[in-house]
Amino acid sequence: MAPLRIACFGDSLTEGFGLHDSQALPAVLEQRLREQDLDVRCLNLGISGETTEDGLDRLDQLLDARPDLAVIQFGTNDFFVGLEPSETELNLTDMLEALADKNIRTVLVGVCCLAEFGEGYKAEFDAVFPRLADRFGVPLLPDLLAAYLHDPSLLLIDQLHPNTAGVRAMVEALAPLVIKALEGVRSR
Repeated sequence: MAPLRIACFGDSLTEGFGLHDSQALPAVLEQRLREQDLDVRCLNLGISGETTEDGLDRLDQLLDARPDLAVIQFGTNDFFVGLEPSETELNLTDMLEALADKNIRTVLVGVCCLAEFGEGYKAEFDAVFPRLADRFGVPLLPDLLAAYLHDPSLLLIDQLHPNTAGVRAMVEALAPLVIKALEGVRSR
């Protein structure tokens, strides 16, 4: 039987900015799941610098991969470029609808906006991911940044992207949701 295919679709946090491919989130997640005796293959469909709009533009890449499970991780670049939270929500809605139409189970990975972008914007942005998870009934990791961003020992020199230890911290936060979602994939 072929391994279950997990498509990790996102931005630099998925791609592994500044790291070797084997140190990026998809590779480390695959290793972590295999340690749990799960026969999986994680595909790295992350591209640094992408917003939800960019992700939506290349959604066919994700759908063409025909994954058993999709891990959707976008948002940080949306608030860095000042995209309206309503646009972020609309783009993610389109992604989640397309995945639902193809019966692809999904884990949504959110991020909380950094405080320096303003209280009003932050409040509006931070509400997007929980609202979508409720609407689509998908598992949610509410804030991937919380796994590493506030610990300098987990950061690259840019003080924004995770180093290898930071990626491991992200995977530890994400893995339980993926493991639970895979149970649903196997029971279909």
